[in-house]
This record gives sequence, structure tokens and C-alpha cells, in this order.
Amino acid sequence: MGTQLYSFHSSLTLSLPYSYSCPPNNNNNNFHSLNYSCPQLHFFSPPKHSPRTRTFFRLRMAPLVRAAQTPVVERVVVPNKYGEKLVGLFHETGSEGIVILCHGFRSSKENTMMLNLAVALEKEGISSFRFDFAGNGESEGTFEYGNYQREADDLRSVIEHFFGANRTISAILGHSKGGDAVLLYASRYTDVSAVVNVCGRYDLKRGIAERFGEDFMQTLKEKGYIEVKDRRGTSYQVTEKSMLDRLNTDIHSACLKISDDCRVLTVHGSADKTIPVDDAIEFSKIIKNHKLQIVEGADHRFSDHQAELASIVTEFIKDSLRLRMAQAAQNTVVQQHKVIVPNKYGEKLVGLLHETGSLEIVIICHGFRCTKEGRIQVNLAAALENEGISAFRFDFSGNGESEGTFEFAYYGREADDLHSVIEHFSAANRVIAGIVGHSKGGDAVLMYASKYHDIRTVVNLSGRYDLKSGIAERFGADIMQKLGESGYIDVKDEKSGGSYRVTKESVMDRLNTDMHAACLQIDKDCRVLTVHGTGDEIIPVQDAYEFAKIIPNHKLRIVEGADHGYSNHQAELASIVLEFIKASLEQDKAASS
Repeated sequence: MGTQLYSFHSSLTLSLPYSYSCPPNNNNNNFHSLNYSCPQLHFFSPPKHSPRTRTFFRLRMAPLVRAAQTPVVERVVVPNKYGEKLVGLFHETGSEGIVILCHGFRSSKENTMMLNLAVALEKEGISSFRFDFAGNGESEGTFEYGNYQREADDLRSVIEHFFGANRTISAILGHSKGGDAVLLYASRYTDVSAVVNVCGRYDLKRGIAERFGEDFMQTLKEKGYIEVKDRRGTSYQVTEKSMLDRLNTDIHSACLKISDDCRVLTVHGSADKTIPVDDAIEFSKIIKNHKLQIVEGADHRFSDHQAELASIVTEFIKDSLRLRMAQAAQNTVVQQHKVIVPNKYGEKLVGLLHETGSLEIVIICHGFRCTKEGRIQVNLAAALENEGISAFRFDFSGNGESEGTFEFAYYGREADDLHSVIEHFSAANRVIAGIVGHSKGGDAVLMYASKYHDIRTVVNLSGRYDLKSGIAERFGADIMQKLGESGYIDVKDEKSGGSYRVTKESVMDRLNTDMHAACLQIDKDCRVLTVHGTGDEIIPVQDAYEFAKIIPNHKLRIVEGADHGYSNHQAELASIVLEFIKASLEQDKAASS
């Protein structure tokens, strides 16, 4: 493998291979060292070549640099939601925050702009990750024209990968088509607070005839595809389906959905012949929290303006980080307090209060054989903290730190435990903004809403609709026969290694608990959100659809590919729950004013 040396000012030398075709080592790491000793950086274009060669989730602000560390470049492979491997290069400086760099049409992570931006960010101590979208560069998949939303999905997979590694996303940046991908991402998700759009296209109906001819639709209808040769001499096909995907992607509508809290920078060259600079001006008209930078004389690739582009981008990202740190400093310090609440049976329920100082509080309930320390419970509490909303996660009796004996079933008793918690905080003049439950906890919050009518916002995460199902799968088809003979069975918990006892009485309690009837008793004024994953191996997604049929004031969100524990979808789950709770709070405020 040949090596190209790029010369920089003073003694800085960057050594990079021509190609990353070599397989990774056993640690899936392909390290290339970079050593720094100069304050100034000069950019040069690399040789033209075409290489073919998830755990705790944080939304809270972190310092720019975690610790001084010599930058390294690591090859990282991330599966996307379609099972394709996305290949990228991680420029690790030790900062907790990471900038994700997205290439443009028919390009790759090896593009000069992507490389130079990664190096510029390194110089500022900021880690970055440049990767190939599916069907491009080293990543798996077939190249498709269009595919804008799929590229936003690829970006989602990358972001969730780094969230799962306890990293925060400082910003997402995209060039050309990648600029549209980052804007589409920001329109769909609210977990990134800084977006950089470099020469993205505002009107996707434009530029097609110039590239493929005025009769492109006629040709597509007659042949089904157009064969196109690109500037490198390679060819690709444009199908009618992929063309319609582009024509039906509305960037204007997407930009209107970007949160006011998300800072967006658009950078465009005045001499761009591929996408006119007018598109940048259109973005500036409709994106609320927007900054526009026009680079005089720059073409679409910023061929002679790489250093200027890098300076603009790094200043924006550093400014965004400073702003976030300033906002975090102004926020009330979040404190976690252990709170003990007696239930109606005299048992002490133990929980952790995430106190932000808000009047409102969200109660978070765990699932079967779980505790307040479950990944979902901890991550949701952290996400609510980040929005300034207090949360309380606790152990049902017989679980975790709470007193009592663990019992299979007894859904009504868990609803009673929840009532004791709610009464405790209501007596302290707190407003219950919502109750959230996962799995068996999802049934508990629905049972609560059917018995007590004092909560207006309920979130059911992967709860079970038919409690008669799932028993034989867990304990065997002869469960009732065994219970009839001995009165109980002892079950080994494969996750914890411990065991628990299932009695005939507890199984009958579950069989006699009618979730259908309970849901029919929920008030029409109570807003209910059900979230469920299509890959749930424990409770089938069909149960979510059954809840949607019978609960009157109901919203359903299906998370594609998510399993029962949302193992690879923690950030998406948090985003969905936050959006629902915040919208509910706004509705309640509007109704009371």
C-alpha cells in the first residue's frame, strides 16, 4: 500500500494511505498517527483517486475536549437500518463531542473537502467521523440516484452508534447532496443542535434537465432507466423510481420543521455552477435559527477556498459549543436524590429523583424483573433532564431496592405502587407531567389511567395487550399442569443468573387481568402514546396496533427494527418520548391560559 505525505506549515506532517482497502485488525481498528507542533494549517489537494476498497445515552452538554490525546484515525464499521455496513474513518482527539461529516453525490469519505475538514477539526481538538453512505465508497449497498431519506437514515445509524459509545454529537455537516441529508435529519430528529449545510440544493426539481436532458422523464418511461457516465469515467443507472424519489423530496417543507433551538449554517460559493448560490439564500429565508456565509469566487467543491471553508466551519462549530456551554451554566444544576415512598401495604418504595427545579415531574416505571437502573429508565431520565424536566424513576415493590417480595404478575398492585408515588409528589405540590412505563410497566401505567383519572399524559413503551399470550412461550405449554401439581414453579432468570418463583395464584392474576377492558375505561382527555419496535422478540408489535384500536385519545409510533429493549434505538426512543411530553405540556399550558 503506497503512502502519500501531505506537507503542512512548520513541522506538521499528516501520513495517510492512498487506499483503505486493507482489512481491519482484530480490534476493528486501523490506526494512522498524526503528530502536531504548529499553530497554522495549509491545505493542499490530495491525489485524485477512487478507493474501492451502541451503554449509556447522553444528551447533556459535555466539555469540548475530554483529555489531551494524540489524534488517531480509526476505521469504524456501523450497520445501517437495512443491514448494510457503513464504513467510516474516525478522527479521535479525545473530545467527547464528535462532528459527523457527510459527502455529496457520487463522492465518498475520501473527498478532499471531507479530509481537510476532519484535519481542521483535529487541530481544534474536536473529533470527527467521515463515512460513506450506503452504495458509495467502501460501504455496502447499491448506489441509487435520489435516496435522500435513506441517507438521512444512514446518518441516524451513525449518530446512534456514537450515542451508544457515550459520545455527544457536536454537529453534523454535509456537502451538496450531503447538505440535504443533514437538513432532512434535523427536520426529523431533535438530538443535534448544530447543522452545517455546504452547498445543499434547495429545490430538488432543479438541475435534473441540465444533467440528463429535457426529455429525461420520457426516456425513463420508455426504457425504465438512464445510463449515465460520471466525470471519473464510471457509469451508473438512474431509474424512474429513484428519479421520483428526488422529485418527491420536499426540502422546503423539511426545513420548516427544523427546531428553533437548532443552529444551522449554510455556506455556498458565489461561483457554484452545479447548484446556484440562490439556493443558499432560499434556505436563509425559511430556516429560523440560520446563518448564511457566501464565499466569493468559490465553486461547488471550494477548489481554491478549502482553508476559508474550514475556517468558517470550525468557527461556527466552536461558537455553537461555547453557546451550549453557556446555556448549560445558566441551567439549574441537576441533582439526584434518593426518595423513599411507602406504598399502601406499608412497603418502602425506593426511587431516584432527577431534580431540575421544574414544577412538573415525569414518573418512569420499569418492566418485568427490571429496576429503576434499567438502561431505558436511566436514559429517559437524562433526556428529560436535558430539557429541564424533573423525573422520578423507582423500583416497584419486590424489585431493586424496594421492600416486598417479587411476585409474577400483580399488575393492579404495581398500579397501586404508582399511585402511592404520584400521591407523594402531588402532596409536595408537584405537577405530574406524565407517566411512562416499559413492558410490564407499560401495562401498569395504562392500568393506572383506567383506575385513577388524575393524569393527562401516559406513555406505554412495548406493553402487552393480551396477557394470556407469552406465558407458554416463557414457561412451557404444560405450565398450568405443573402449577396444578405443585402449586408453583421455580424459574431461572437467564439475564441476572438468579431465580424466582411463579405461583398458581400469580399466574391466575395475570390471566384474569383484562387490558382490553382497562383501556376502554381511560378518559378521552387522557393522551396516550404507545411506542413499539418492529423487531420486538418478546411482545409482538401487533399488540401496539390493538392498543391503537381501542384507546380513544391515542398516538402510535412504530420504531423500525427496534427490539424489546430498544438496544440500538435509545436516542430515537428518547426523542419520541420527549416530543410527546413537551407537546402535552404545551397543550396543558394553552388550555389553562
